[in-house]
Amino acid sequence: MSCSTKITNDIIECSKLPTKGLKGKAWIFNADEVTFTITNNKITAITMASGKTSFTAEGAKDFITAGHEAVVAENKFTVYKHNFSIQAFPLTAVEKENLDVTDNIIVIVEANGEKGEKGEGVFLAYGVTNGLWKTTQTKSSADNNALTTFEFSSRDQMEERYSEYVVFLTDYDSTKTALIATETKQ
Repeated sequence: MSCSTKITNDIIECSKLPTKGLKGKAWIFNADEVTFTITNNKITAITMASGKTSFTAEGAKDFITAGHEAVVAENKFTVYKHNFSIQAFPLTAVEKENLDVTDNIIVIVEANGEKGEKGEGVFLAYGVTNGLWKTTQTKSSADNNALTTFEFSSRDQMEERYSEYVVFLTDYDSTKTALIATETKQ
C-alpha cells in the first residue's frame, strides 16, 4: 500500500449502468476462521481453517444490504465503515440464539447488475480486516412483516482501509465456485 493520495486512473461512467441491490445470497464467515489472499483491495484466494465453513444467508429480494461510509479525519487517511444488514425470521430457540450471539463476521455479497470484465467487481467483501460487529437488532410484531433486522458494522476506530474489497479469482465462474466450496468443511 502506498501513502500516495493521487488519482491514478480515469473515471469514465458513461458506459456503465448501476443497478440497485444484491443477489439473494450472502456468504458469512467467522472472522477467525478464514484467511484471504489480498493485494490492496482485491481478494484473490479464500482459505478456510481446517474443519470450518462459511454460512449462507438466502432469501427474497432486498432482505440483505451492504455498503460503506467514508470516515474522514484531519490526522489520518480516509477509512471506511463497512455495514451489512439482514432481515430474518428466526423461529426456533436455536435459530434465535444463533443470530443473538453473532459478532465479528466477514460478509461476501453478490451485486446485481453488470459483471465487468470477466465478472470482476460482482462479489464484494465487507469487514475483511477488522470484522463486522452487531450494532442494532430490532423487531416489532406490528412492523416490517414481523421480521427482525440485524445490522452489523465496523467498530469505531477499527474501520477498513478500502471502501469495498473485490473478490475475484480469475473469472466470475471460478469466484462463485470458490465461494460455494467454502460452504463445505475443508
